[in-house]
Amino acid sequence: MKLHRCISLTLFCIFLTATAGEAARPGGNVAAEIRVDVDKPQHAIPPQLFGLMTEEINHSYDGGLYAELIQNRTFQDPSTRERRGGDRERNLPVHWFLLGAANARADDTDPVSPALPISLRLELSGNGEAGVANDGYWGIPVKPETVYTAMFYAKASDGFTGAATASIRTDEGDVSVAKVSTAPITGEWKKYTVTLKTAADAPTTARARFVLSAAGKGTLSFAYVSLFPPTYQNAPNGLRPDIMQLLAELKPKFIRLPGGNYVEGGRFAERFNWKQMIGPPDQRPGHMGCWGYRSSDGFGMPEYLLWCKQLGAEPVLAVFAGYVLNRDHFRAGTAEMALYTQEAVDEIEYVMGPADSEGGKRRAADGFPEPFPLRYVEIGNEDWFDNSGSYDGRFTLIATAIRARYPQLKLIATAPVRSLKPDLYDDHFYRSPRALREMFNLYDPPRDPSQTLHFAGGGWNGRFTNGIKTFVGEWAAQEARPLTNHNSALADAAFVMGMEKNSDAVEMQCYAPLFANVNPADSAKGYPRGWQWEYNLIGYDALSSFGSPSYYAQAMLSQNKGDVVLPVKLDVKQDAPASSQSAAALHGAIGLGSWHTQVEYADLSATAFDGRKLMAADAPNDIKRWDTTGGAWRVQDKAIRPADGNAETWTIIGDPKWSNYTIRLRARKLGGDEGFIVLFNALDGGNYQWWNVGGWGNSVARAEAAQDGHREPYGPSREFRVETGRWYDLRLEVNGPRVRGFIDDKLVTEAMYEPGAGGTGNVVFATATRVDSDGTVLVKVVNAGKEAADAKIDLQGVGRFQPTGTAIVLSGDPRAVNTLAEPRKVAPREEAISGLSASFRHTFPPYSFTILRINSARP
Repeated sequence: MKLHRCISLTLFCIFLTATAGEAARPGGNVAAEIRVDVDKPQHAIPPQLFGLMTEEINHSYDGGLYAELIQNRTFQDPSTRERRGGDRERNLPVHWFLLGAANARADDTDPVSPALPISLRLELSGNGEAGVANDGYWGIPVKPETVYTAMFYAKASDGFTGAATASIRTDEGDVSVAKVSTAPITGEWKKYTVTLKTAADAPTTARARFVLSAAGKGTLSFAYVSLFPPTYQNAPNGLRPDIMQLLAELKPKFIRLPGGNYVEGGRFAERFNWKQMIGPPDQRPGHMGCWGYRSSDGFGMPEYLLWCKQLGAEPVLAVFAGYVLNRDHFRAGTAEMALYTQEAVDEIEYVMGPADSEGGKRRAADGFPEPFPLRYVEIGNEDWFDNSGSYDGRFTLIATAIRARYPQLKLIATAPVRSLKPDLYDDHFYRSPRALREMFNLYDPPRDPSQTLHFAGGGWNGRFTNGIKTFVGEWAAQEARPLTNHNSALADAAFVMGMEKNSDAVEMQCYAPLFANVNPADSAKGYPRGWQWEYNLIGYDALSSFGSPSYYAQAMLSQNKGDVVLPVKLDVKQDAPASSQSAAALHGAIGLGSWHTQVEYADLSATAFDGRKLMAADAPNDIKRWDTTGGAWRVQDKAIRPADGNAETWTIIGDPKWSNYTIRLRARKLGGDEGFIVLFNALDGGNYQWWNVGGWGNSVARAEAAQDGHREPYGPSREFRVETGRWYDLRLEVNGPRVRGFIDDKLVTEAMYEPGAGGTGNVVFATATRVDSDGTVLVKVVNAGKEAADAKIDLQGVGRFQPTGTAIVLSGDPRAVNTLAEPRKVAPREEAISGLSASFRHTFPPYSFTILRINSARP
């Protein structure tokens, strides 16, 4: 970056212990100099830089943001458990239970509508009150003085003439905390809406059920059973208030939906079919999602627009692009792609069309007569997984149709395209905290303007210089689960700061996944846990919600964005990080792996550089000698292969003391997403190196190193695609830190491993921005090291400033996580800072992210 007159910010370390609050001691050295030119701003920060991305994963909508409390309200969810209630409950839909002297079963003989094909038939014996109960999403939340709205269809037959009773009952003691009865049920399907209110002395608990019951004899049938608590801004069919409040604190300017795999679905019948997700919620059929559970589609397009409106955010719309997760696709020119193209154009009209357009009329009928300010449309999602090469044609077809109708829209591509230039590319990065920190400078202007960009594993390796901008649509540092820890938050903060300082190239960014229902599996009922993805931003159960440390880091950044980037040069000098194994002493066993791919390996051998045979080619056939992480392996036809072709699994054989050797083997891919994995220098299942051939969606070959289960690539990557059905000869030469990988005697990978490598190893990162309206300077510093950093801050190139300011600090143990029990264990605190002058000092704690707000007048 070009520098002018500068602020000089000299950082040097004072010696403290690895955690804040203990006595000082000698330690490692951190010295840095940050020079900022306050009166020579570089570029404006895009207003839409900070946004949200969601998809239906981890019960993000059903059981999360969408406030509906009944799970399986249309009785169509697939069963995930074995019935524990005996024969009487064998035919009941999942999440429904029988109470009292009655029988119940799912019935499809007299549906309410095509969207509601199943009803629940309750056969009363006349022996007291009986009914059916729903256990919600890991319980129905009960709170004092709370009003609930229940709605359901009901009809009577076989002589029943009474009323139905809706109630909320606690599991413990079967105590009714709210109860109301309907008018007598008629012999035709009719919609009933009732209100239930808990008393002031009601307990606060999620150990409760919603019950529909009756007394008498005959049959009572129910369909589409719904229960809503109060919603955000009291909107009908609305959103959960506590989660919305957390989101409001992030101040998002856009919401990307339907992001992720939810766009595609596992099969064409399970794609995001927006036309089935509009209109009254009880007329939406729902569909099977791609994360192991069914989506009610109660959270559909109208609720997405409601979400945007309530948060003051713009929609960023992702349209289905003809590719699904099981690798099926249609090419441009087919009748199917013509249909999907028209669906995309119609969807855009639904969002932004005038009220008198066909799409606008539909939107107005759903409660939104005014068009929404749509500016960005993403075509597909992660289409680099489509190995057929069809995305270029599919993107061009849809993009051409959209530009013909809506030339003002900016179009986002999810994989490299050649035939039509996109406005933005969507980069996705899921990395370890250290690897993500090292991407702080990823989008810096290239030193060599002629450098060639490469796409691998979901993202490009830098900024474009041809006018194309970047949308980092999914990213996260991944450590701890189901919500990430403070170490991840520090990396996330550094990565966002890097994107912010390069926001002339990075136009938008959003973390993923946003939500996770953190309920554990319920073994008593046979239910799985509430989350599928390991690393998430916001957690909740039925009663409460909380943010991870990374949530607070991002809230700090979005609330203190500034208007312009100030030029900063950071020079850091520090001791090299300690390593558990020096490069000179590298050693370990060998192994094989598979990543959701059907592979087989044969003729594996290892030979020391001095000619000693460490392992003969027939030795690996004894499967008992292998030490496996993940799924099982088996030997078949003198080849070893994973027993489950869709597993993430690796297996190790040999002596951990081995060093300096050549591995030889043959490898063949039979199916799946990626290619081959060869392990070396393996100490155990969490500490190893491996050669990943055809990794990152079968796109490149590269070396990786894992420490305590956290894996990071090192050395250069090279494009390589593994062909299915073909045998390859692999040879890997391991010589201390140097590794050379050959495929069919051709050198493909050459890398040098340095413990702690992956970048500079910096632990201090700094940027600065300025608020134009009042001249406030925002200095943002991540100190990811274990030592406090005392900073001498020299202010030059600014006008007048006040002697007091504010420090917003997020600090703590890097392993610390927030939980339901301790939701703010790691949370920001504000501190007044005084004595500000042209030169002052400030101490940045260990493992901290700090924003200094310096109140100054514009130069």
